Amino acid sequence: MNIGIAITKNELKFDKLTSKIKKTYSDFNFIKLDNEEIIIENIENIDILLSYNIPKKIFKKNLENLKWIQLGNAGVDNCMYDEVIKSKIIITNSRGINSIPVAEYVMSAILFFSKNLNKCIDFKNNKIWSQWEIAKTNETLENKILGIIGYGSIGKEIAKRAKKFNMKIYATRRLQKNRLSNKNVDLLLPLYEIDYLLNHSDYIVIACPLTYLTRNLINKKKFNIMNSNSILINVSRGEIIDEKELINVLINKKIKGAALDVFNLEPLSKDSPLFNLNNVLLSPHIAGNFNNYQSNVIKAFEENLNRYINHKSLRNRVCKKRQY
Repeated sequence: MNIGIAITKNELKFDKLTSKIKKTYSDFNFIKLDNEEIIIENIENIDILLSYNIPKKIFKKNLENLKWIQLGNAGVDNCMYDEVIKSKIIITNSRGINSIPVAEYVMSAILFFSKNLNKCIDFKNNKIWSQWEIAKTNETLENKILGIIGYGSIGKEIAKRAKKFNMKIYATRRLQKNRLSNKNVDLLLPLYEIDYLLNHSDYIVIACPLTYLTRNLINKKKFNIMNSNSILINVSRGEIIDEKELINVLINKKIKGAALDVFNLEPLSKDSPLFNLNNVLLSPHIAGNFNNYQSNVIKAFEENLNRYINHKSLRNRVCKKRQY
């Protein structure tokens, strides 16, 4: 069996990452695929592919041997095009690997705003002692409402951590039918009640996948529902938010602020007005990344490979109909 690995170009790193899996499955041939062009060149002889994306051009090749693709990331929106959806190739992702680091990022963003760390950075730069001007607007998180849009693996980790700060948690997810509550969620809502969440939340986190249903989910109408003291945090995909409207809302201070790790177009243009706003925390799509990420990708793949060989259902199988 030929298994293509396309998660690193570095030969030494490839050998280190795959040393264990090669010993466990010594009968298999593990092939390092450095880039998209090499993936396309070799794809006809590949049975299983581990990659961060699915090149469209592979569908011009004979894919009779290719049975399964595991993606090394959680988001699959850039891979859910017609050829993939219509194919018989099994698609899995690495959902869960980045749940904890993303949740930690969200909590750091919440604390950034609640403790006025932007003003502390200003103090360091301008050297003007402004103790009480900053202190009088600091907030505690106790009893603040955190609204989570997308209560999947990431949303659950966020809720778990926010509860430690005694925050109230409202959450919504697509498949939720009725209002419920559990240990970490005070109110779990059906998606059609998203307006209730937006209107009542002090902090709003976008943690749902990008699909045809969630594209531009947060638009002008939704911004008008939010309260003026709310903070919007996006750790999912930029296209879920109408970015132009978001900029307008932030400029006019219709919401208190935003923490953005993702954007409509990446890299974010140097000309973006977002860089000039003092009520925005920006990061270059790093919330889910961490040291040894690739080792965790390989570990998750090896677990699924064992299931595949033993004809067990694969973990994190992508539903092509729902597109996540």
